[in-house]
Amino acid sequence: ADIQEHKNTTSLVVFLSGLSGSKELPLFKNASAVFQKQGFSTLRTNFCGDEDDKRKYPDALQLSDISFSVYTTELKNVLDVVGKRYSKIVLVGHSFGTPVSIMFLNKYKNYASKTQLIIWDPTLLPWKKEWMEEDYVFNDVKKLYISKHNKQEIINKVFYKECIDIKNVTEVLRSLGKKVCILGAEKGAHEDAKKYFAKLRNKKSSRLVIIRGANHLFDGKRVQKELFEKTLEFLKK
Repeated sequence: ADIQEHKNTTSLVVFLSGLSGSKELPLFKNASAVFQKQGFSTLRTNFCGDEDDKRKYPDALQLSDISFSVYTTELKNVLDVVGKRYSKIVLVGHSFGTPVSIMFLNKYKNYASKTQLIIWDPTLLPWKKEWMEEDYVFNDVKKLYISKHNKQEIINKVFYKECIDIKNVTEVLRSLGKKVCILGAEKGAHEDAKKYFAKLRNKKSSRLVIIRGANHLFDGKRVQKELFEKTLEFLKK
């Protein structure tokens, strides 16, 4: 994990990508710099080994070790260590980081009460079984599912089944009763962003913004400027 601390704040912003995402994404590096300048401490973390990280840890978890139990437990471990001095935590879930954030808050209610939730172009679970069968093939020798499109993307049986059988994450978010800022990408998962917003109980205090011309990774200075500004506006209300 990489943390940038601001001495005069009690708020920690945690950027989460989940699945095979990376804390080294330009989106997260740029966001971390901007939010730190705006008075927040920031944290970027990898849940498992990452090829883009210059620091290599031989004992790091691999993607094939991951399940929702691992995701949520590891996030709690990180926050238990670095989050102690912060009275407010902001989880920014991008892509698969959205269901990870929501499942974490649903599991650890003591964190839910002091945590704000931001969603950037979210993944929506469950995935259909036929989609998973199109994307993954089971390896009888390794007893693991391997992506047909990215041979480095390998997941275990438990996680494969969870992605299909998990309760609709929009319903889990609704049950938390939180106000949420949801920012979708016009060329990304904006339809899923709208589905998340539609299920919220407190739409009046929440926010939905679809960023014009944005792709899933929010590439481009103009797009990121708008993304960060809209997010910060919500946090500073």
